Amino acid sequence: MQSITPKKRNHFISYIKGYAILSVMLIHLIDWSNINVNVTGNWLKELLYPGVFFFMSTAGSVVYIAYGKAETWSKPAWKLFKRGWQLIGMYYLYNIIKLFIYDFSKEPFYWQYTEHGKMNWQNILTLHVFSSPIGILLTIGALIILSPILLFITKKIKWSNLFISLILLGIIINAYFIPTSGLISDFVFSQNNISFPLALWSIPFVAGYLIASLGFEERKHWWLAIFLPLAIVSYFYQTKHGLSIIPSHSMYPLQAYYLFVSLLFTALLFYIFFILEKIPCSIMKKVLSLIRFWGDSTLAIYVYHWIVVDLVMWAFFPQTKLIWVAVPIFLLLYTIVKRAKFKEYLLNQV
Repeated sequence: MQSITPKKRNHFISYIKGYAILSVMLIHLIDWSNINVNVTGNWLKELLYPGVFFFMSTAGSVVYIAYGKAETWSKPAWKLFKRGWQLIGMYYLYNIIKLFIYDFSKEPFYWQYTEHGKMNWQNILTLHVFSSPIGILLTIGALIILSPILLFITKKIKWSNLFISLILLGIIINAYFIPTSGLISDFVFSQNNISFPLALWSIPFVAGYLIASLGFEERKHWWLAIFLPLAIVSYFYQTKHGLSIIPSHSMYPLQAYYLFVSLLFTALLFYIFFILEKIPCSIMKKVLSLIRFWGDSTLAIYVYHWIVVDLVMWAFFPQTKLIWVAVPIFLLLYTIVKRAKFKEYLLNQV
């Protein structure tokens, strides 16, 4: 019998993506089930919020890992263009379908729209409301469409990483220090209810691309040396100016404090997973394989878990805590259905 030779993957980006999808699902379970969390629980919950940053930054990292060393530029550019529009189409398809079939009285969050007559397809298309809070797909889709610019710089320009670093600096200056107004700025800065404005959340996307091109986990010492001081400085800036030191309070709109804390957490996760890989335990290897498997299935799990949440809320409202049963069951069933693929991860331990 011929042995299976699994495809080589970057384990660490899969770990980070796995942490991201698990964290985001837990945030949604907590928020949508209206569970009361005590002070300790709120601080533990803050460990989940970097997962949103990872969602965006690893999308940029994947662009480089998948295509940064491709022989041509045009073929990857076309694939990225199509992929980006698929994500945008998925965002609008989900929102429009849910608009016409869903009973929004079963999800109190949307009463802010329905009670004021704002929940209609025109407002969904113009990004003033949403029927499903999956705006991160829209932003990632737009950034993936633009990402061939980064690939072009990588392939065609000398000192490409320096050039991309300057672009990142320019985005930061434009986003935080140059006042803008008008239709275009309303879109890129999302002067509405959409939570992931293109201009601000392009920062983690480009940072993720740059980290991957410079060296992912193999440069973990660099990243810790860079991000730790930045996080400390931003912490003292927050306290000096009487601003919140809770990272999630700096997410909407996106602020430097959340960015630096999330980047530091990225570096720490590199070390954590590096140590966990060294543990000679079969159970640990299976757990790590599972995290990688879920991480590489991020998009499917993300969309499906929202469908599960919506259906359970619709069918059993006000028993919202049932989503804590339904979503884990979904994740288990997804893993069982994809067990042949999961076995590849078990075999690919190096």
